[in-house]
Amino acid sequence: MSKTLVPLLSVTVRRDANTITPVTVPPHEMTILRSIFGKENVQEGERVGEVELESTEEHGRLSAKYGAPRVVKIYGDDDGERLTELVEKAAVKAAKAPTAKGDKSADKAPE
Repeated sequence: MSKTLVPLLSVTVRRDANTITPVTVPPHEMTILRSIFGKENVQEGERVGEVELESTEEHGRLSAKYGAPRVVKIYGDDDGERLTELVEKAAVKAAKAPTAKGDKSADKAPE
């Protein structure tokens, strides 16, 4: 299966009153972060790059990172089909939107 190019976002996660953690994640991962830490504690920043993801393996990656029960609760128990669709939707947007530095490589469809 081919990899899908998706944008990466700079995000800050407020874990408690004294701890703010910067992370870089694809857009579909924001949902699970908001579920864990609360919507008000996850602040989306700017687009900082792109990453190639295997859309059909993203369910497994997130399950390893956050735990399968949490991923199933957020994205559904459909063997990753909904998550695969979310990754592919993000890739379409990444292909249409040029990067902040005017790089035209984002205009090309992923191979």
